[in-house]
Amino acid sequence: MKETEYTYLSAFIRIIRGISSSLDLNEVLQMIVKSTCETTSSKGCTLMLLDEKGQRLEIKSSFGLSDQYVEKGLLSADKSISDTLKGKPVIIEDATSDPRVQYPREAKQEGIASIVSVPITIRGRIIGSLRLYTSVPCRFTQDDIDFLLAIAMQSGLAIENAKMYEYVKVNYEKLMASTFSIVK
Repeated sequence: MKETEYTYLSAFIRIIRGISSSLDLNEVLQMIVKSTCETTSSKGCTLMLLDEKGQRLEIKSSFGLSDQYVEKGLLSADKSISDTLKGKPVIIEDATSDPRVQYPREAKQEGIASIVSVPITIRGRIIGSLRLYTSVPCRFTQDDIDFLLAIAMQSGLAIENAKMYEYVKVNYEKLMASTFSIVK
């Protein structure tokens, strides 16, 4: 087994353990972006989900990027590396000049050189993207892409599990509140 494969496998196992240890969505998402960024020695990582209308990407968690960059403006689903939302991994080797990058000036100011973006899916439906940012120009390998796709797939499952847990918890609390009000 190549050293890169071993590193990615051990990181993947660590991330899965973290995902399995919590049902708090924000905690899980933060752990995913932090671990992914640290494993790949990248500048930053974001996890974005489509809004209800499927028109915008909303950053749900980030690591390694400034608040100024994260809050730079609305991310249009059809202007911000849109091929990811068609189910394809996208590699941007020069984030400051590639027309698929919605905010190239802000990427340059942040010190972002390259970006890789992979889709996050739940049961075959694309719900967002996981993006990795580097501070030096980078050519991503197939191992890099495969690792990110695996993390994105697990992210979709974690998001679905956390949302189902929250739904059940809220409805249980409503049921208990109405049951106790009937008993009184």
